[in-house]
Amino acid sequence: MISKEQEQFVRNHINQKYFDSAKVVNYLSIHDHVGDEIFDLALKYQHRKNISMVKEGFGFHTIDVDTFVKRVPFYFYEPDFDKNQHGDLLSLIHGQAKYDQLANFEEVYMALEKLFYKYKMGVPEIMGYPITLTGTYGRTDVFFKWVHYLDLCYVLHIDNKYPQDFLYEYNRILVLAGEDPIIYVPGLVGFNEDFLRQDKEIIIGGEFPCDNNMPILEWIGIWIENAAYVKVNDCYSMGGTPKLEKELHIGITPETKIYMPNIYNDDDGVDTWYPIYFGPLAMKFDKDALKFYRKRIDITQQALADAVGVQLRTYQKWEKGETIPDGYNLIKLMNYLNIESVQDFIINDPIYDDGFAKFKARKKYN
Repeated sequence: MISKEQEQFVRNHINQKYFDSAKVVNYLSIHDHVGDEIFDLALKYQHRKNISMVKEGFGFHTIDVDTFVKRVPFYFYEPDFDKNQHGDLLSLIHGQAKYDQLANFEEVYMALEKLFYKYKMGVPEIMGYPITLTGTYGRTDVFFKWVHYLDLCYVLHIDNKYPQDFLYEYNRILVLAGEDPIIYVPGLVGFNEDFLRQDKEIIIGGEFPCDNNMPILEWIGIWIENAAYVKVNDCYSMGGTPKLEKELHIGITPETKIYMPNIYNDDDGVDTWYPIYFGPLAMKFDKDALKFYRKRIDITQQALADAVGVQLRTYQKWEKGETIPDGYNLIKLMNYLNIESVQDFIINDPIYDDGFAKFKARKKYN
């Protein structure tokens, strides 16, 4: 049974365009528990092919009437695209299944109830804000970050429910609350590349915290030394607002060094920063690499010196690191030793940094 107040609440929060609220009220008045058959019962015939609802075992389980009534605003919400509304309960459910193998859907409902009843937020805003941020459906990970952000704002008496630069504001609130900020590592750019080079820039993609379109490098997992500049280009969401995904543009100089974390180590459990770009003045010739490649083809120093047309003593100085081969001799060495990239002759050791402790402790941008 439901009370008169509950009946009115149900009628107020069911969109009559898509659902028959009278059938829902009638069902609730004669049942103590609610199964997923109520959605088929409520859905109007003309909309059966283009509206999807939660089902038993996937976003829904049989519950008591009182709990069901509290969740009516979420169960029966349909966005109005003409009003630029996006997102619904099912997109959050799909996201929870994607990011949580155990798929604890109750966490989604508890978060929704908190936002709606405690923080007095509208359902279109609740469902739509994560999509406005990310430009995609099902980002329940972002939804829960937002819920945590709102909880901290509530404790700190800060009223900023829908920040435009969400990742920046979230980290700022985490710090204010005495919690550790998140270090956001790069994603992919272009056609699924770890990074791109374009003229005098290295371009890296990902979701990066920015304040008024300025990247906050202490919270971005890219190790940069001696760059000319670092700036971001926006990507845009469905609503035409900047979204979390950005392109980071790093201006390179002759002394620039750039490292990215964990792009080659195949999840071996050790955080490793790999060099992706060294400017010419930051490069150091790797004499040990020269010796390694010579021994790989099993020839003597004399034979290799003869092959590239230099004196044995000249070659020996290269291998000892006393001198460095000039550009022409380097090309001849690469040709004979079957080396495709000059980077194979450059010292570019990775940085081992579990937990990003070194990254957090150093000055990251000069």
